[in-house]
Amino acid sequence: MSWPYRSGNGGRRIKGKMELSSTNRILITFTSLVTLSLIQSVDANPKAARWSDKTLGPDGPWNAVAVTIGNGQDVTVYPGKMWESFLPGEGYCRNTAIEGRPCYAQDAGAIYNETTGTGHEPNIAVDAAAFFTSNLASDGTKGTRYTDRLFLGTDTGEWASDGVDDFAMVLMSDTQLQYQNGNKYPLFAGCLSFGAAPGMVNQTFQTRPGENAGAVNTSLLAGTLFEEGSIDSQTFGMHIGSAGSQKCPGSLWFGGYDRNRAVNDVLSISLADPYLVFSGAPLLDISINVVEGGSPFPWSSKGGLLAAGNSSIGSRFALAVDPCLPYLNLPKSTCDAIAAEIPVTYNESLGLYLWNTSSPDYTRIVQSPSVLSFTFMDPDNNSRRVNISVPFMHLNLTLDQPLVDTPTPYFPCNGASNGNYALGRAFLQDAFFGANLQTAVYFLAQAPGPNVAGESVTVMDKDCRTISASNNDWATSWEGSWTPLPGGDSDAASGRRSTAGTIAGAAVGGVAGIVLLGFIGFIGRRYHRYGKGYSLCGLSLIKDKPAAYYGASTTDPGEAKPPNEYHPRSVPELPTDAGNTWQLPAGATDRAAEMEAPYVIHEMPINYPQRHDHHSTSGNDLQST
Repeated sequence: MSWPYRSGNGGRRIKGKMELSSTNRILITFTSLVTLSLIQSVDANPKAARWSDKTLGPDGPWNAVAVTIGNGQDVTVYPGKMWESFLPGEGYCRNTAIEGRPCYAQDAGAIYNETTGTGHEPNIAVDAAAFFTSNLASDGTKGTRYTDRLFLGTDTGEWASDGVDDFAMVLMSDTQLQYQNGNKYPLFAGCLSFGAAPGMVNQTFQTRPGENAGAVNTSLLAGTLFEEGSIDSQTFGMHIGSAGSQKCPGSLWFGGYDRNRAVNDVLSISLADPYLVFSGAPLLDISINVVEGGSPFPWSSKGGLLAAGNSSIGSRFALAVDPCLPYLNLPKSTCDAIAAEIPVTYNESLGLYLWNTSSPDYTRIVQSPSVLSFTFMDPDNNSRRVNISVPFMHLNLTLDQPLVDTPTPYFPCNGASNGNYALGRAFLQDAFFGANLQTAVYFLAQAPGPNVAGESVTVMDKDCRTISASNNDWATSWEGSWTPLPGGDSDAASGRRSTAGTIAGAAVGGVAGIVLLGFIGFIGRRYHRYGKGYSLCGLSLIKDKPAAYYGASTTDPGEAKPPNEYHPRSVPELPTDAGNTWQLPAGATDRAAEMEAPYVIHEMPINYPQRHDHHSTSGNDLQST
């Protein structure tokens, strides 16, 4: 292995030789090893990406990151690929210009000008239109592979600990997205690569197929930072957040993650060879739920939306996670099933759904605690479920020029995905997304709302295949941002009462509780007098609720979880005339349920079953085609 020497020219690597005396060589080698050791031991903490102060459209707004390339060019880019990064090059605006239309990428600061950079061109062409994102139709000529030095921060000095030499890029000259109407629209920004699995550090390109002579070696982000000792693992953890009305700042760390951006349960999914995309997320269903208060719908919960009207969708539907994609790329039948429950109209030209803002239900839905919930199956435990909910508040996005003439609210389900099924930035506003590229595993979890509970940066172990999440309550992170609708029967069904309902329910429940306790004391004394002890019918008066009641993200039998989502279910009364008695969870002190005395007390037989097993069944796992 030969050691490259750094020049003062922006940290660019120079492949050359220097004649040094033996003493100087020993001294330099010793000094370099000591310095490298110090850097590795002191500065291997997770490295944070910078989030741009610009928000991007025309189908967001979206948060984006900023990186420094070459001689100090700040470039705005969406984070989210594997392998090389794709950026609009110097000629992009010129090649996509239309009279009277601005260059949106230039306005966003998303252009990398290679003519003033410090990199070089390996003279290898690549189909930029096909590989920028495979989940949107695109058109354009071939891009050009390019390398330059990239920095996550603004320090471009010789010893910056977050810089990568010979960073792998593809420069796009005229790639545009093509919509259902055949119209082509320019990009607003490129897409930054996290790295590549399994444990890839470099990407080598042959200038002549089959010949290693003249091959060009380029560097990948997470792998290079790990190899140089800048981070402890080839990992990243990201929450894109939201740039809309209820803003939530983004978070992206390399070598670790912010634990407070992952709430409750985490899903681990293995990356599949050839490791080109984050694929294989096992989606089981999509449902609409009301988290709190009254419901803007005729019901408080409705599932079965994923496979509605489409018998080809089996019990498990695999799709990709693609942060370069703006939309929810779902089957048209699924988009239509969701759209049938909300006031939207399908726009054939764009393949998207426009909100009917004149409908009274529009405001009730997008401002209330109503959510679109995605239920995933754990690939390693087919009885375990992880739910990730996206409030409709974050699905009330805006189309703008050049897609439409005037700003237009829209629902980001892409009914023209044509088999390229993936969850994009619309989903990732409310989902934690991370990966260990060394072990080829990626992670999904519920992300918090605008009230993020501070920052808790955690190192990911280099061999990890799962990570721990915070125990923060997800609904609490949305308090003050959404407006629960008043009362109605849906209060009890939603699992959380309004403030007034809680006070009233507590008062009634308290009185009924006193009466019930007095009655139980009377029965106990009576049974004691006749030698039957203090038990009532040989049964425990209090019994734990089944785990499904709590709205937990998993269905692990016998494992009680704190509520991360409040699924609309009716709250059982205490006790009922059926003889069943239940204990509310300790974390549910804000829910009050009215208790009624039993109508008739019967003595149960001594062989009455004392244990109730909780089951979950799953059908055969079928992959849709």
